[in-house]
Amino acid sequence: MDISGGKDMYQFVLWGYGKRGKRFMRNCPPGHIVSIIDKKWNDKSEETDIPMISYEQYKGMFKDYDIVIAVDDNAEIIQSLERDGIYNYHLLEDCPPEIVGYGKGTWVDKLPVNLKKENTYVLLGLNLYTMLLREFLMKKYGFEGLDIIPEEKNMRSHCFSQKYSFVKERQIQAEETVLWACRKICGFKSQKEIEQIFDFSNVIEDYYNPKLEKFKGICEGEKCFIVATGPSITSGDLDLVKKSGCKSFGVNRIYLAFEQTEWRPDFLVVIDDKIMTTYREEIYACDAKVKFLGDQVGIKRNMENVYRLHDHILEFFPDIPKFSENIERRAYSARTVVYTCIQIACYMGFKEIYLLGTDHNYERKQTDTSNHFHKDYYKGNIKPDSYFKEKAELAYRAAEEYAAAHGIKIYNATRGGKLEVFKRKSLEEILREAGNEEKLG
Repeated sequence: MDISGGKDMYQFVLWGYGKRGKRFMRNCPPGHIVSIIDKKWNDKSEETDIPMISYEQYKGMFKDYDIVIAVDDNAEIIQSLERDGIYNYHLLEDCPPEIVGYGKGTWVDKLPVNLKKENTYVLLGLNLYTMLLREFLMKKYGFEGLDIIPEEKNMRSHCFSQKYSFVKERQIQAEETVLWACRKICGFKSQKEIEQIFDFSNVIEDYYNPKLEKFKGICEGEKCFIVATGPSITSGDLDLVKKSGCKSFGVNRIYLAFEQTEWRPDFLVVIDDKIMTTYREEIYACDAKVKFLGDQVGIKRNMENVYRLHDHILEFFPDIPKFSENIERRAYSARTVVYTCIQIACYMGFKEIYLLGTDHNYERKQTDTSNHFHKDYYKGNIKPDSYFKEKAELAYRAAEEYAAAHGIKIYNATRGGKLEVFKRKSLEEILREAGNEEKLG
């Protein structure tokens, strides 16, 4: 890839200089980003050599460049752009994690494609990834042309097709080999082969952890609890979980409840990089038999009963996300660690899963401490990420669909809350069904 900022380089304006934007910038070859839009642009202008501008400055001086939105909560930004007739934008979340900066190495290093000169190729999907990919493939393979076919027709695809001759709102031809480079095929049909180059975590050996294979089917046919950290959690409920005799998962800082209960999780799952970074030593010291920790933040090597899990941050929204059947390769992240736990539980062979503390009633205010069972949950220099209820609910739908197709039952044992994707079943009912009525007293 040309990294010199040459005339044939695809250049754009980045919207957002927060955590996600900075991560992307570290992974993006120099020369592609011509300026950065940020609401605090004047305060951050000295933090980077790339010019910081306001949205008004973009409209006045940089409007010929496309925009890449790196802001998590981007609905208002999109509304503002489209209200001003600006449709030449990309969402960073539409790219593979290796583009965003969550993967191992650079995306070019990992690209699992071996093109043949005799074939005619098209790129399916209109996003930043296909724009950069086209640039790279044309240089590497010497193609004179490589069309990008939008996965759907709308005002945005029309805008790009008018601006770039290689973006074409047309049907795939019978002789063309499709390079699928978007989240979903969206009902499209091809008479020739399709090469999937969007989610390639399965071929990246850096992600593979053979130590996880020991857990495959290890709890075949058993029942388990997944204990989240919602405000409904009580020490009494955790005591009942212990009395049930079922294995259990805990997440993040659930260990803050240990002073009030004798219950301890068999498995602790942490994928949130803020949580892991801030409370790392507490997590390492947590009384849990096994810990599954996401690989986006460095993990100490050779720690007993600590297992690296590739947290594949690939957002398939507005569609439901993927569900991983082989956690030794990856577990798909989808806005809630509970979703990761469900994938692990299914991989381990559990046939009945009870969710506890999944209130699904998260307040969007970042300063709100009522979203968790403990008042000091975010004690320290840490601000919680926003919780996107709608997106988390899509993840739960994906889990329910997978469970139903594989003879697995998932129940919501949370007291109250707003999660209604799964059937409800109370803790008391679970104990009675297990013949443990005496333990209720």
